[in-house]
This record gives sequence, structure tokens and C-alpha cells, in this order.
Amino acid sequence: MAGREGGLGEQLARTGVTEREAEVLAAVSERLRNREIAERLHVSVRTVESHIAALMRKLGVTDRAALAEIGVELRRGSVDGALPTPLTSLVGRTNELGELAELLGTHRLVTLLGPAGVGKTRLALHLTAHRAAQGPDGARLAELASAGPGLVGDTVARALGVVPQPGWSLRDILREVAGGMRCLLLLDNCEHVIAEAAEIVADLLTAGRLLRVIATSREPLGVPGEVTYQVRPLPTPAPQAAASAAVAGAFDAVRLFVERAGTVAPGFTLTDANAASVAALCQRLDGLPLAIELAASRVRSFEPADLVDHLDQRFELLSGGARTAPPRQQTLRGAIDWSYELLDDAERTVFDRLGVFPADFDYAAAEAVCRADGRGATSMIALLPSLVDKSLVSTMERATRRYRLLETIRLYAAERLTASGAEPATRRRHASHFLALAEQGAERLRTTDQRVWLDRLSTEQPNLRAALDHCIVTGDIECTWRWIAALERFWDTTGQRREAQAWIQRVLAMGHPPAARAAVAGVAAASAILQPSDSRAAFDLARRAAELAVGLDAKTRARAARAVGMGAIWVQADLVLPALNEALMLLGDDHPWETALTMQALAQASGDLAEALAWGRRSVALFRRVGDQMYAANALFIMAQRAMYAGIADDEVHAWLTESQALAAAAGSEGDRVHATVGFGQLAWLRGDRERASQLMAGCLPTLRRLGDQRCTGRALYILGERAYEQRRLADAERLLSASVAAIALAGQSFVLVRALESLASVYSAQGRWRPAAVILGTARTARESASAHMRPIQPPDEELRRSLVRVLGRAEFDAARAEGERLSPTQALRIASPDKLDEAAGSID
Repeated sequence: MAGREGGLGEQLARTGVTEREAEVLAAVSERLRNREIAERLHVSVRTVESHIAALMRKLGVTDRAALAEIGVELRRGSVDGALPTPLTSLVGRTNELGELAELLGTHRLVTLLGPAGVGKTRLALHLTAHRAAQGPDGARLAELASAGPGLVGDTVARALGVVPQPGWSLRDILREVAGGMRCLLLLDNCEHVIAEAAEIVADLLTAGRLLRVIATSREPLGVPGEVTYQVRPLPTPAPQAAASAAVAGAFDAVRLFVERAGTVAPGFTLTDANAASVAALCQRLDGLPLAIELAASRVRSFEPADLVDHLDQRFELLSGGARTAPPRQQTLRGAIDWSYELLDDAERTVFDRLGVFPADFDYAAAEAVCRADGRGATSMIALLPSLVDKSLVSTMERATRRYRLLETIRLYAAERLTASGAEPATRRRHASHFLALAEQGAERLRTTDQRVWLDRLSTEQPNLRAALDHCIVTGDIECTWRWIAALERFWDTTGQRREAQAWIQRVLAMGHPPAARAAVAGVAAASAILQPSDSRAAFDLARRAAELAVGLDAKTRARAARAVGMGAIWVQADLVLPALNEALMLLGDDHPWETALTMQALAQASGDLAEALAWGRRSVALFRRVGDQMYAANALFIMAQRAMYAGIADDEVHAWLTESQALAAAAGSEGDRVHATVGFGQLAWLRGDRERASQLMAGCLPTLRRLGDQRCTGRALYILGERAYEQRRLADAERLLSASVAAIALAGQSFVLVRALESLASVYSAQGRWRPAAVILGTARTARESASAHMRPIQPPDEELRRSLVRVLGRAEFDAARAEGERLSPTQALRIASPDKLDEAAGSID
């Protein structure tokens, strides 16, 4: 997918679209008005109008709607896993690229091996970028350097466009996605998670015959069929061949030094006078690109001969280090040691503290976390560029300037930080800065800036993870619950509930949360995260939040009451409305977003349809007022669901779904967009257009599975199963309806669960499996009777089916089988009715 974003971006560049015009285009795609755009960009409305006119002229469109579509398409092209654009040229490696291209033509897994700093990543990225166009799905990058144990699968999933879901087998989902992809996947920096990376790669290659993988590591993955390629240091001239510039300059290591030196000291050239010194320098650095580039960054201060003299001292000093360490690590450490010693005290302090960042960072973070101590200290605005100039910090060209330390240098800085004794204080500042950012993000995700903040929080996720981990490790319970509250919306919107659950379990293991506002907010947020996959655990957490909230402020008690109301929907229905009404009363008129969320829950839970729709309309209006397009879209979808479950399929329902889809597109919410598509499929089914309904559900099912949306997956599978039954494709109908039951039983949704069970009983009867049909009818009867009245299907049970089963089985056997089913959960009933099909049904969900 490296090509899609770049292609549209290049088209914009060719038409002369400026950076500011691109910002206006992005805002137009979010359906912001001119005044809102002006406020966001801090310009006048007249300036915005001028930019819009220029964009229409340059892009050849005549109205704002067409302009917005271009912006939406540009945003859709921005995906996890895109290959970064290198800012410097790749020097040499012609033979390696040819050999690797040949290997990739005959092998599906090629692993690049070599020491840190030898250039594995750069070579792999170059190779991957040049082969991206050979498959319809392009090339993807899974950067594993910041992925801790247990997160390799999540990182690979994000690169492939898969959103992990708690409770589902991530490896099964990855296998399914890989089976339909024809792309080149680059897994970078595998060495610290080698076993987990090997298992995932083996799964992907087994499932996807057209998928190819390039990996970089310091050791082989050990996967069957793997071919390893040792990335060697750049060739260096022998002493006798370095007498002249013509001879020495033919070697790639020397060429790299000369090119990089020329960027920091314009006019630097290789001459007969300095050729021997440059060659000696490259030789002593073992031809390692990272070490050579670090040395080249100093040519403004030292002649090549002086560099050799300094480097000789450092290598001799470190040659007596740990003999068990690989020589290549000793040499690379020597190069970094030497560079470090050239820093002044203020630069060293900042460099050490930058080791706390697990990945890239922006200037504000560097200033907050690494600021120098004491009055008169050199400011960060001078120190950070100085470290960039000395090639210890790299810049990254994104929408905003970001910085990073190469992994080996970052590890070196982290060691220095520990040795300095400043690590605890630095980590506290890091955690404090990113907690404040996360809490700011949680607020901004409720506004028209939600798309911007989703992108920002995604960019900062490695730092967010490190900061949250620090709070857990140091035992700060209240702080960790602040983190859960701050990240809940981000995790949910980006489909990271699986990771969220892992964090919640770690926080719960710390002990009982305190009776404090932050803890209540965090426990309530945890309940919301768990609700789709473990309704009982979610309800228990909601009740704990309510206990902690006793005696606290009204807003905190309202959040806890709402958590109880939402958590009780599938567990203890009689508590739902009292808890939600209590929350509404406590909120009053001072908290419109919180009130809108409570009204949205009432739209789902209220028994009377007119009352439910009234709550929905009020919820949509409030969400619109505060600018939360995603939740407004969701409230409209809930309204459409309530109407369709009551058998209403009029134009107003269609209008709600249309508006929901438009809001979701403007906000960039893939989940809400696909929800609207599911709604259109249900609407077509109700209107009798069975073929259209089936097409819509089949089209959105892969996305639902990838996003981990169990509830809507169950809805889609149910309609597809019903269609298969109508067409007398009984085996397909059984598979699809069983999968629908399995998904809905896990997520909770009484209406679809009852209908899917009753339809499955009809399929069994048509197959001549009369006793399993009676068992399933009993389970459906229990599900129907235990559901709230408004969540039961309006169609009565199929009486003709019951009578036919009684005739075939006899009254006594039918009653016994149905009674058995009444005592079983849906999953248990599936296992008894068709034990050999249960695994197949689970596979259909995943």
C-alpha cells in the first residue's frame, strides 16, 4: 500500500497545491464550515475562502462536495504499514539488491541478518519499495522495534489493516487475511521478539500462498522455508589500494563517507591528500554504515587524519571490554562512545534523557521530558538541533517535524541515562507529559478535531504505552486508572480492545482502586471496553465503580451509574433504566457530551419505541452541538436498528442511515461507516430486496471481521444464512447461521440471536436432523423469553415447525429435547446439536 497515499499526494503536488491548501482540503473533507476551518488554522474566513477557490481551480472541481471527496480519498490512503520515504540516498548495495531480488523470486521468506548499524533496515526498505508495485496489495511495513512481548501479532495486524479484537484468535484472523492478500510484508527488527515473530510468520506463509515476507533480524527466525541473507559491511579498500582518490573512491564505504561529509561540510571532496586517511577511517569502522555516517558528521570540526587519530584512541580503549560481546558490537559502541565524548555537558544530558523515548517524538515532548536543569542552562531549541547536526538524532518528515534515535543509539542513550542516576526522574516527566497528552486527546476526541487527535494519538502510541507501563511498574494505582479513562475512546475507536483488555488486567492486578474521581472514571471506562466481549466482567466492574463513587461529586456518580446501566443490558435488565435515569438526573444541564452519551444508551434500552427514538434524536442533537460526529453517527445507527427491529423500513430509517454514513465518512470512522452499510443491508432485507441485502452483507463481512465487530458480524451472517436457506443451500445455511449464533452469543444481541437460533432449527429439520432442531428450539425459547420485550423479534415462533417436529419425534421425545435446549447456552446447544460444525462456525466468525 506504499503507492496509494504517495500517488494521490504526488498528484496534489503536481497541481501546485500548497501545504496550507492541503490543510484546508483536509478540513473540508471533515465537513467543517469555513469559520471552523479558520479557527482551527488560525486564519481569517476570507483567507479560507481564497484557499478553497484556489483548490477548486487547481483540482478541476466546481463544488465543495467534490472537493471534500478528494480529501476523504486522500485520508483513506493513509494507512498503518506504509513505507517511509528515505531522506538520503542508498549508497552502494547494487549487488545485494540484485541477489535479494533473485531470492525473493524463488523464496517466500527472506531474512536479512547482520549486526546493528550494518544497514539491514535501509536495504530492506529500498528493496521493498522497488517491488511494491508487483502485487495488487503493494507493500506493508511492520516495525517491531517498539513492540513488546505479546504485541508482535497486533503490530503485524495493524500493518495488514487488521484490527485485533479481544476474545478472538488473532492468529486465526491473520491467517484469514493473509489468505487473500498478494503483497510484500517487511518485518523490521525481529531479534528481541524472535520466537513470537517466527510463529506469526509461519502462520502467514502457511495461509497466504501469494504473500511474501522480508524480515530483518540479528538471528534467523527458524521458520521452514526461510532463506537467510547476511548483510555485509560496505567494502573498504586495502591499505595498499588507498593511495589515490580514484582507487579509494571506487569503494562503497568511502563513497558513503564522502557523500555524507559533503552534506555537513559543502565542498568536501576526496583527494589524493586525504584518501588514505578516509580509507583508514572506513577500515577501522569495519565498513559499518552507521559508524561511518557518525564519523562523517564531524568533518566540520576535524580533518580525516584527525578523525583517525581520535578513533584509534577510542577503539584501543574499548578493546579490553567484555570478551563475550560480539566484536561488531564492541566496534559500534566504540564509534558511539567517541561521538558521545565530543558533546558538551548540556548536550550529553539531553542525549541521555532522549533514551527514555521508545520511538519517535516531537519537539514539545523533548522539551518537557529532557529540559536542562538550573538557571542559565542551554535551551532545548539550541540543544536538539545540535544533536541533529551531529547525527545522533534523526529527523522524520511527517505532517509535523518529529525526531528519533536510531535503535542502537537509543539503547546506548538509555544505558547512559541509567548510569547517570537521572532515569527515575526522567521517566516520571515522560509519563506525566504523555498522560497529559492522552487526557487532552480524550477531550478533543469529543469535538470536530477527533480525526486529528486520532492520528496524533496513533503516532504517539509507543510513548503512550511506555508511560502507562511506567505507572504500572511504579505502583501508582490512581495514575493507571487515569490512563484507562484517557485511552478508552482511542482504543475503542481504533479497534484496539484486545490490547486495552491486557492493560486493564495488569491494572486490576495492582490491587483495589481508590475511592477517587480518577479511579471511578477509569473503572467505568474499563467496563465499557469489556462489555462487547465479557458482559459479566463488564457489569462487575460497573458495580465496583458505583461503590467507589459513593460520596463523590455528581458527575463522577453519574458516570458510574451510566456504566451500571450499560453493563446491565445483557446481565440484569431490570437495572438498566433506573441506572441510566439516575445518571441523567445527576448530570443536569452542565455536561452536554456526558448527557448525550447517556441518552444514546437510553435510546438502546428504552422499551417504548417512540420514547427510544426521542432519546436518540436528543442524543444526536447534543453530539452535533459539541462536534462529536462519530457518536452522532452511532446514535443514528441505533435509532435505525430500533425502528427496523419493530418492522419499520420507511424512508426516515433510510435517511438516518444515510446521515450516519456521511458523518462517519467525515470523521474518518471506518467502523461507523460499515455499521451504516449493515443497516442498509437490514433495510433492504425488510423491504424484500433479498439479493441486495445479501450483496451488502457479503461485501462488508470481511471488514467487520477485520475490525473485530462481533455484533454486526452476527447480523450480517444471519441475513446471509437466511438467504442460503431460502435458496435451499442447506449446508451453507447451517454454517452461516451457526456462525451468527456463535458471534451474537459472545457479544450479546437478543433479537438476532433468537432469529438465528430459530432459523437454524428450521435448517436442521430440513436436513432430517429432528432432535437437534428441537434442542435448538428450546435454546431459542429461553433466549426469547429472557430478552427484554423490545429486544424480542416481532415475529412469533414458527408453530408449523414445532408441530412437524412433534409429529416426527413424538410428543415425549420432542418435549425432552426442547427442555434440554432450554437449559443450554447457545454455544452449548451448538456443540450438542452439531459438534463437528462448532469449530467451523468459530472459523466463520474469525
